[in-house]
Amino acid sequence: MQVNTSFFRTLWLLAVALLGHLVVQAQDPCVSTGTGLPYVSTNPNYVCEALDAFVYINVAQAYADPADAAAENFNFSWYPFDVLGGTSTQSFDMVFDSTITIWCVALDVPNNCIWTDTIVVQVQEAVNIGLPADTLVCDLNGFTLQPSAEAQAMAGVSWNWEPSLLLLDPQTPTPQLLVQADQWYFATASAGPSGQCTYEDSIFVTANVAPIDLGVDQQLCEGETASLDCGLDAAAEDLLWSTGDTVSSIVADTTGVYWVTATNPEGCERSDTVSISIFDNPVIVLDADGAACEGQPVTLTATVTGDTTIVGVGWSNGEAGNAIVVTEPGDYEAITVDVTGCIGTASISPAFYPSPVPQLPLDTVICLEEDGPIWLDVTQPDVAYSWSDGSTGPGVLLANEGVYTVTLTLLSNGCQDSASIVLTDFCQQDSVYFPTAFTPDDDLVNDDFGGFSEEVGSYLLVVFNRWGIEVFRSEDLGLRWDGRLESGEPAPGGLYGYRAVWQPLRDDGESFGGFLEKVGAVTLIR
Repeated sequence: MQVNTSFFRTLWLLAVALLGHLVVQAQDPCVSTGTGLPYVSTNPNYVCEALDAFVYINVAQAYADPADAAAENFNFSWYPFDVLGGTSTQSFDMVFDSTITIWCVALDVPNNCIWTDTIVVQVQEAVNIGLPADTLVCDLNGFTLQPSAEAQAMAGVSWNWEPSLLLLDPQTPTPQLLVQADQWYFATASAGPSGQCTYEDSIFVTANVAPIDLGVDQQLCEGETASLDCGLDAAAEDLLWSTGDTVSSIVADTTGVYWVTATNPEGCERSDTVSISIFDNPVIVLDADGAACEGQPVTLTATVTGDTTIVGVGWSNGEAGNAIVVTEPGDYEAITVDVTGCIGTASISPAFYPSPVPQLPLDTVICLEEDGPIWLDVTQPDVAYSWSDGSTGPGVLLANEGVYTVTLTLLSNGCQDSASIVLTDFCQQDSVYFPTAFTPDDDLVNDDFGGFSEEVGSYLLVVFNRWGIEVFRSEDLGLRWDGRLESGEPAPGGLYGYRAVWQPLRDDGESFGGFLEKVGAVTLIR
């Protein structure tokens, strides 16, 4: 026969209790001297399933002297034995799964008294929040956090989600995400009459799925290409381009709309589209209005056509516009640009007929009385000659001071060119040159009057008006008459006489030669 040890143990304790009761009746040692009788209690009073509860028996209130209620004076036994068997302390922590009746027998050893109390432990059913594993959200629109169906169906549960600012309806079982962010979300479910049983769970939501951005639409020029990169790893995601390619980047070399779609292992699909427009470079055609002699004008015209609006035309000589005038042979390049930045170029070499080039010596200063006249010959083949003195031969006699100009005409094309030579008659006695007129108008040209010479030993210049009155005197070649009287007032315009005396330097550059004199007249022009 099977023996129920729990039954016999309980029977023995009841017998002991009865015996003690009889003793109490005889000796009365177990009457409460405190404020009440011992009692069993739990903390919290309403036990939460799956959470630790503190259980104890309060024996202190049965004794007036707290020392009599010391735990070491008692033997504690907790029942039912199959649940609490072996528990022999005044208090303990325990997790309760369901409502249960428990009791404690406390034996006051010194007084041989037995105290006992029973309590029904009310257990609040646990809330198994049961959030899923960390989640990747492809589309935030309408996405809600979902506890287990069992938790959502439980009555009397209060919900709170954090961070609440990132959620819509954070006091409901299924709040909606508001912000596209990688974020931990924490759920607290409170149950029980006063919500004292709280259960927690958390989930990490990845909402920032790597996007695709092909950039803005592009306008390119003929010969240019666009590199399109979706920014994703083709080894980690399934990629498909409108071209059929499955790589991370492609090269667009024709006009069209390009798109790419990406699907990650979690099934999130993204796509983007970009338009690529490739324009032909503008075409520029150059023309010249004919041929001309060198130095004569030729008009160059640029005609431009293109896919878009033309901004303008520039030329290699620095000019701008659709037409320019040139007078010299050479290669002229034109460049044009349209509003998309596309460029077209062309060049032209206009035809110029050759012109004869007169070969004249440099301007010459001689003393005609001693070294003149001079025969000047500019003979060239196949040209006609025309001199400023009316002669038409290849040469001319330079017998007088002045400017001599020759014009050559090439017989084959009629192109002409001219050149001049200035002959100055200057003899030794004219080693200082005096102009015949001056204009003191501050234009920096012939503003004063005096002698011109490289160097002289001594120098004196005296200027007289028409009545023989001296109006200016200078003993320095660099001091010249500015057309003013001694009073500072401007001298009237007209003819003035002058007398100049100087000594030229000899060839040694140091000694002076004999005195030379020049008397003449100068016109002051106002």
